[in-house]
Amino acid sequence: MSQRKIVLITGCSDGGIGHHMAVELAARGCTVYASARNTSKITYANDKSIIPLELDVTSMESVKAAVAQVVKEAGRIDVLVNNAGMSCMGPMVEVDIERVRQAYDTNVLGVARVCQVVSPHMIKQRSGTIANVGSVVGYSCTPWAGVYASTKSAVHAMSDAMRMELSPFNVHVTVVAPGGIKSHFADNSSLELPEWTNYEPARPAIEARIKYSQSGGVTPTDEFARVVAGRILADRPSAYITYGNHSTLTWLLYYVPPVLRDRLLARRFNTGLLRTKDADSSSSAGSLKALLALSAAAVVVWAVNPAGVARSLVSSA
Repeated sequence: MSQRKIVLITGCSDGGIGHHMAVELAARGCTVYASARNTSKITYANDKSIIPLELDVTSMESVKAAVAQVVKEAGRIDVLVNNAGMSCMGPMVEVDIERVRQAYDTNVLGVARVCQVVSPHMIKQRSGTIANVGSVVGYSCTPWAGVYASTKSAVHAMSDAMRMELSPFNVHVTVVAPGGIKSHFADNSSLELPEWTNYEPARPAIEARIKYSQSGGVTPTDEFARVVAGRILADRPSAYITYGNHSTLTWLLYYVPPVLRDRLLARRFNTGLLRTKDADSSSSAGSLKALLALSAAAVVVWAVNPAGVARSLVSSA
């Protein structure tokens, strides 16, 4: 009988991606340490394969203590899922710098801290998988999401470096890039514009962007966890695992020329409200132009790299 894999997941509060990943990985025979800053927000119906663990990714002392506990009790860590994160939405030039700092401390430095503490154990055992949760906006940013998207782009870049640097030790690194996944993520994000804001006319558009990931056929979280868990547990996980609502279109936008991409996204996310009060980005003509542009981009990308597009479509189906 094969040895149970030991998994550490950050950000496992009830209802989110981390919570469902813990349930799915435990169902696949893993022993899961499900962590959060507040363990009272972690409930798993007495599943003995899931062990709640206090871990604050913004504190190196907390990270070291949590990892030491896992290694002491389980002897090793086979899989690390860096899922803990926070939202930060608003006009890039008006988001309060303290909120920006908090977002980077959690989404970027949090990943760095946990990887730096866990990786020596994986290097020593010459095996392991690190799955860093990024986002499809790490491929292509939208208006009103500059801070959040930049943190996820940073996670993608760090993961690319770690994938190359840890490969000689048989430690695999993969980026999990969710699209629109059902969660409470948007519930924990609010819009705070300064009193002197230049963006008051766009407030409805910004508030709609905050809720965007939870609209339009959002992917169930348990479905996402089921698909992603299997790929993380593979002997050689792919470099990127992209799955969820909006994911293929967002990936394709990366290949659209910036001048066209800017127009498409400005129309979709209503930056025109800053120019005219009667701007309407949902017109049928605008939607048709966007569809034609994305279709053209898909054809171009397919011509250049058909295998890459095929992999993306499969992973996003």
